[in-house]
Amino acid sequence: MEQKSQSKHRHFSPLAAKLLFAAVAFGLLLCLIIVYMGYQHFSNVFTNQYTKMTEQFAHISASYIPGEKINHYSSGGIADNEYDDIYQKLMEVTNVADLDSIAVTVPDAIRYEIQTYIFHTVNARYAERIQAFALGAPEYLLAKSKKSIINMKKLMQLGKQYTEYNYSKNEKGQRTGTVMTVIPLRDQYNNIIAMLAVTKSIDEVIAVQMLYFQRILMVAIIVTLVFIFIYGISLWRMIIRPILLIKNETAFFAKNNKLSGVLQKIKNHDEIGSLSHAFEDMSGQINRYITELTSVTAEKERISTELNLASKIQLESLPKGYPAFPERKDFDLFASMSPAKEVGGDLYDYMLVDDDHLMLVVGDVSGKGVPAALFMMTAKTLLDSGTKHGLSPKEIFETTNDQLCKGNESDLFVTCWLGILTFSTGELRFVNAGHPYPVLYHEGAFSYIKTKPNFVLGGMEGLPYTEHSMNLVKGDRLFVYTDGVTEATDAHNELFGEDRLLSAMQKTGSMNAPDTLISVRKDIDSFVGEAEQFDDITLLQFIWQ
Repeated sequence: MEQKSQSKHRHFSPLAAKLLFAAVAFGLLLCLIIVYMGYQHFSNVFTNQYTKMTEQFAHISASYIPGEKINHYSSGGIADNEYDDIYQKLMEVTNVADLDSIAVTVPDAIRYEIQTYIFHTVNARYAERIQAFALGAPEYLLAKSKKSIINMKKLMQLGKQYTEYNYSKNEKGQRTGTVMTVIPLRDQYNNIIAMLAVTKSIDEVIAVQMLYFQRILMVAIIVTLVFIFIYGISLWRMIIRPILLIKNETAFFAKNNKLSGVLQKIKNHDEIGSLSHAFEDMSGQINRYITELTSVTAEKERISTELNLASKIQLESLPKGYPAFPERKDFDLFASMSPAKEVGGDLYDYMLVDDDHLMLVVGDVSGKGVPAALFMMTAKTLLDSGTKHGLSPKEIFETTNDQLCKGNESDLFVTCWLGILTFSTGELRFVNAGHPYPVLYHEGAFSYIKTKPNFVLGGMEGLPYTEHSMNLVKGDRLFVYTDGVTEATDAHNELFGEDRLLSAMQKTGSMNAPDTLISVRKDIDSFVGEAEQFDDITLLQFIWQ
């Protein structure tokens, strides 16, 4: 029963349905293109012939009409013997050429609202449906289409003849049509004074077009059906059936971890045949890959565990807990670091050197991951060591820089800001090694401490560093951060920037240190939205209370 169910299931293929549907759609499209192009070519041939024919009869008719006579008749002249002779010649052309009508009119050349008839011959066959106009009879042009009026203006003003094809339906609902060619008539001074219109029925052409359309449609349908039939059989034998065999063999292998041998039925010497042979070769390797994948997965889990441990060790190396120094009530201090990966390259630290001196430092190692984290811990250790030995900020940086340059084969470096505050005098001595400017709150206003930065740490051995000094008072606030703040990017690749950071700080004037960091981080996250964090974000807030 299970084998019969599988056999029935194999006969249905969504791929086969899609490919056959595509073949049918392509065949129908091909049929439509053939019919359309053939019909258009046929129609264009007849259109060109009728255009040339009516142009020829129009010029023949114009040769019978003297220009000075048109001025005479259009100015109120009555029909005379010469008028009758011209009329008879035009009538003869109308009947011999089987035209609908020939009309010679003088339009109102200012507003083109009325045209006055000079000659108007109507074929006796069409007398019932075409009204004949006598000499001097007016016709209002407002009933004509805008395109016809525009063509009349071009003809009367520029002498451009034109041909129009008009189609309609008769009382039986059959399609009928006429072709009309209009040429300018000139007087003895070569001035355009009137226009001559030759109109001819194209009902015979329309009937022939319909007959041709029906025949070419029938031929196209037959060709399309033959194409679909041959294409469908070829598609099934050469593509669909082999793909179904490969699909079923894949399902069999996934369930039994071995091949059934059905791929031997595929005799294709093309890409599908190569695919079946490649699958046979691949099946022998998959079991080995599964074993290797199990080993790799275990190794990956081990590395992930070690990275988590490294992250824990790194975070434990940074100061934590709040308040930072519970015994000191004269200042508030808090810092945080959010790595972009499992381990980060940012660092921060603070240290009470003695009762009168507080060291603050924030740094950012180039690169990401474990190498940056190891370099960060080395830099932090060197900075702490220099501070504990009583060195000035300048001396701490120069010593740390020389040590980091030794054996730095990975060419890593650190941007860093370090300051030492003397509480008794309010003096803040600091050095900036290529780090973003800190934000200072002083006398009720936030601003950046902008000094010319020194070169980064670890970039070049033996560099001197410039130390700066400024005085702080109680109530001042110092905010130090890494470039992960200002370079945080939203979904439109727009940076958070210094202006937005300063605006975010404006809201923190009365907050304690932890709340300040929470508020700033909230503004950053709101700006970034769903975009991924590409850089570590480190924040440090000091408040002298």
